[in-house]
Amino acid sequence: MTSLLVSLLLTASDAGVLTNRPVSISADKLEVFKKESRALYSGHARAIRDTLTLTCDRLEVFFTPASDVQRIVAQGSVYAIDGDRELWGDEAEFINETGVLTVRGKPHGKQGPREIEGELATFTTGIDRLVVTKARTRVIKEAKAERMLIDADLLTLEGEKNEAKWTGHVRAVKGKTTLLAPEVTAHSDAQGEVDRVLARGGVEVTEGDRWARGQNADYDVPKGLLVVTGKPQARQGKTRMKGTKVTFFTGSEFLEVENATTVIEVDRKKVK
Repeated sequence: MTSLLVSLLLTASDAGVLTNRPVSISADKLEVFKKESRALYSGHARAIRDTLTLTCDRLEVFFTPASDVQRIVAQGSVYAIDGDRELWGDEAEFINETGVLTVRGKPHGKQGPREIEGELATFTTGIDRLVVTKARTRVIKEAKAERMLIDADLLTLEGEKNEAKWTGHVRAVKGKTTLLAPEVTAHSDAQGEVDRVLARGGVEVTEGDRWARGQNADYDVPKGLLVVTGKPQARQGKTRMKGTKVTFFTGSEFLEVENATTVIEVDRKKVK
């Protein structure tokens, strides 16, 4: 009975205004503070707004003068799901007018094939986008030994485009290959597998004793081909090279440089 009454209480008419959506909330216990225009729900609390479902231990709801839900603060074992996006954390805030949910307190979650951890996670109901600061990303559909791990200051996932963009101190690792860049964009195929990674703004790639640096990199993940362009330089063992394009064949010892200029370093201690 309590859950039904709470649901009826919070489902207000939106009068055709998309930003003022009805919210249905249920809980084991309800406390209403009418003068403060807020209510406190505790015990198996659940809020539903359009495609978003938010559950937690404790919900504090703030109302507008018209008694519509204005803001929700969730605490304790927070879990949110909206489509294929899932987020967990210690606390969250939801703004009803904008549909923006922000999760704090060691937030982690999933969208499609990706697992995400970070400092702050935000998404908007009805928009297939997830933004994570201080992000650590793992692609979980690939074989365990070959998962791609990507760390960055900021991650933006665009579900409709099958695209993920990392910016700020990006570090991508797949197998023995490490790529560093200020900006990386990954595209996924229909199954959600990462099939192409583009890096811009000054790129550095290492794999074993091979190293390359240039302005841009294009990584064909299924083929294992990583192409560095933009005045690229490369090194393999004691051989240093410059050219117009450097191609890594990941997982092999082969390195290709177009229009190459080569310098072979000599160990001076062995030269008499």
